[in-house]
Amino acid sequence: MSSSPDGTSAASGPPTGPTPQNPDEVTTQAPGYPVLNRPPVEDRATSDEATVDEATVDDSSEVDADAELSEGDEAVAVDPVADEHTTDDDTPSVETAPDETRSADDDDFDEADDESDDDTVVIRSGDRTEVISPVPLAADGADPGAEPATTTTSTSAPTDATTSPSTPSTASSSAADAAGPAAGDSVLDDFDRTEPARRWPRNLLWAGCAVLVLAGAYVAAQWYFADRIPRETTVAGIDIGGLSNDAAVERLESELGGIAAAPLPVTAGEATTTVDPAAAGLTFDAEATVDGLTSFSLAPSRLLAQISGGDAVAPVSVIDDAALAAAVETMGLDLEVEATSGTVGFVDGAAVATEAVEGSGADLEESTELIRDTWLTATRPLVLPTEPIEPDINQAETDEAYAVAQTVASAPVTVAVADQVAEIPVDVMTAAASMAPVDGALQLTFDGELLVQDVVARTTDLLSDAADAKFVFVDGAPQIEAGLPGTTLDPEALAAAVQTAATGEDRTAPVELVESDPAQSTEALEALGVTEIVSQFATPLTNEPVRTENLRVAAERVTGTLVLPGEEFDLTQVIGPITAANGYQAAHIISNGQIVDGIGGGLSQMSTTTYNVGFFAGMVDLEHRPHSYWFDRYPEGRESTLAVGQINMRWRNDSPYGVLMQSYIADGKLHVVAWSTPYYTVTDSTSSRSDVVAATVEHKSGPGCVAQSRGNSGFSVSISRTVTITATGEKVIDETNSWRYRPQNGVVCDAPPPAEPEAPDASEG
Repeated sequence: MSSSPDGTSAASGPPTGPTPQNPDEVTTQAPGYPVLNRPPVEDRATSDEATVDEATVDDSSEVDADAELSEGDEAVAVDPVADEHTTDDDTPSVETAPDETRSADDDDFDEADDESDDDTVVIRSGDRTEVISPVPLAADGADPGAEPATTTTSTSAPTDATTSPSTPSTASSSAADAAGPAAGDSVLDDFDRTEPARRWPRNLLWAGCAVLVLAGAYVAAQWYFADRIPRETTVAGIDIGGLSNDAAVERLESELGGIAAAPLPVTAGEATTTVDPAAAGLTFDAEATVDGLTSFSLAPSRLLAQISGGDAVAPVSVIDDAALAAAVETMGLDLEVEATSGTVGFVDGAAVATEAVEGSGADLEESTELIRDTWLTATRPLVLPTEPIEPDINQAETDEAYAVAQTVASAPVTVAVADQVAEIPVDVMTAAASMAPVDGALQLTFDGELLVQDVVARTTDLLSDAADAKFVFVDGAPQIEAGLPGTTLDPEALAAAVQTAATGEDRTAPVELVESDPAQSTEALEALGVTEIVSQFATPLTNEPVRTENLRVAAERVTGTLVLPGEEFDLTQVIGPITAANGYQAAHIISNGQIVDGIGGGLSQMSTTTYNVGFFAGMVDLEHRPHSYWFDRYPEGRESTLAVGQINMRWRNDSPYGVLMQSYIADGKLHVVAWSTPYYTVTDSTSSRSDVVAATVEHKSGPGCVAQSRGNSGFSVSISRTVTITATGEKVIDETNSWRYRPQNGVVCDAPPPAEPEAPDASEG
């Protein structure tokens, strides 16, 4: 007798002793394989077995059992007592036959154990036992992962101690055969359903530990990289990867600081200029650029960036929008390429044209955004977007005007006026023509004044001059003599007629003569208020007829002179030119302190007389100068000399009325009168003489000596004048003029001394 691997006797035939309560299973297996005991599971096979009639159990079951056992290589006897203990325990167990129960013949079997001890498992569950054998790799390449072969033998033990041992029990085997493997009634099904339930707390614990470890490692990695910028991170092409916050800021300020401070070159088309970042309100903020790249964060993207490398980071700028807008506007003016309008003109009687050229300029709105975003990163120079600038006169409008100009220059134009015909040649007509831009188009225009001259030059006595209205003196009082109209051509009408003819098929321009109004009308003269004498003055004549004649000529020129409000009375302009050709003769003048003859001698008396008329009429003194010597025919300090080209006499009319001048010689005096409307009140005063120096007689000789009698003494004097507006009392002039006269010494020309006789020749005598 030998021991089975599970410790039972290997006896043939049915077991002896008390009948076990639970059926036994006998599994054919290699000795020493582990056995896993499972608690019985209620299933269809056991249910069928429970219904077997105890009376049907006979000895045939034992025979069948013996037969089934004999088919295995080794028989394993199941001890009913051992089975009782096994089935009472719900926990599956793995049983291994002890080595001492093996026979001496088992030495060969040990070799099999050594090879398959870790792979083959015996599983028991209630009345079922399964053996899972290893599947060796087939030589023909069969799938080693195929399901292991399992052999199960079920033995139904007698359920009653009184049952006849000779009654075979076939219900159990029949039920098992009926179920078959196709029913899926495997003990592994129970094992799969229960094992996870018992294992999940442990698995959950291990999983939790793993999560904690991974989380700790993740946090530690994030903390490690918290003060480092991800590698390969760049700002405007500058690598700051791996640097700390402060180091990155220092590098950016060092390498980008110069770029941020330097003028930014920009281009728009062919135009270039620069933008000063400081003036444009552009400031690079290195700290804000780096901020956020090194802070601690649990975001996975931060760790991923540290591992895989960072990206390019845009530099952060502080921008003053108002300053940037002003700088861009100035930049736009610098970058603007002005458009060139087309032109059409005439040269030597032919039409010529220049083409229109489109301009360009920076698109200020898009340029502002481009500068804002890329002023630190863009390639220099920064290329700005442009927009076209249309010329005022485009090419289509130029071509249209050129066609008109060609028509104008194609043939001459004939002007028909007052039974006369004037043909205007092409070169003369086009000289008066032009194509001027008007409201975005070139329009043909003609110079009417120039055309009038061209027509008059090609006709005979076509026009007559108008006679202006004027003041005349009748019986010593002023009257207005009406003017007479003349005839002329209306420049605008002539230009329109010529343009119509020059651009049409009929090249004849008919026009009419029109009256020309006098430049000075009667109504205008009446409005000047020349009604009465407002000032007059007279000075005595000398006994020198030539001098008096000069004054008569000057008086004729003064008479009728009209000084309008705001205008000046200029004596040399009124009586000039002072030449012999203009009627003046040579008379006494003072030259270099000596009295000599000169053309226009005596006209200083006209200067003195007209000065005093203006003085008492309230006129504004602009220019006058007293004589070097005082002549008793003039008021001391209130007189004026005259020297052509050197000394003049001028005053201005600030009243709202015209001043009409009148001059004549009568009663041995030169008279000057001012006619107007009284407006000013004039008061004056003359100081007493001071620093009086008596005249003496001087003796001179030589060919240039001119004898003259002794005159008045020299002295100083001051003249004061106050002018107020009579109606309001407003003072408009308050002045004082001072002058010093030189003494008029007499001159005696002494005879030259006689010549000394020559010494006799020493050789004579």
